[in-house]
Amino acid sequence: MHEDDDVTYTRILGPLDQVTGDPVDPQREHPALVWKPKLGEQQVFELEHRLMRIGRHDQNDIMLAGPTVSTRHATVRREQVGVVIEDEGSLNGTFVNGVRIEQQLLEHGDRIQIGPHLLVFLGVAA
Repeated sequence: MHEDDDVTYTRILGPLDQVTGDPVDPQREHPALVWKPKLGEQQVFELEHRLMRIGRHDQNDIMLAGPTVSTRHATVRREQVGVVIEDEGSLNGTFVNGVRIEQQLLEHGDRIQIGPHLLVFLGVAA
């Protein structure tokens, strides 16, 4: 880990994910979102609990800056059927694999676009 602009990034070294081509942690037990704020850096957010909020406000679990990111932009939650992302009425929308969604069941490797930010969903092996 290292500090840059008051944000901590975690770099994961190891094998590449077969779907995304990204380095993954083989010990990961929970679904996760991977955010790459800068070239060569990434931050991994594991969905350890039932709910994760994404937005511009610092009280979100994942805080993303930018004028096209709503204060409370989207929610990711675990359900019996899997992991679901839901747009929280954001002005600029939430996109999964290039398609604007209101609610979407995520699959391993899905690309989530929120404002200028790209996150990749990593499921766990069954």
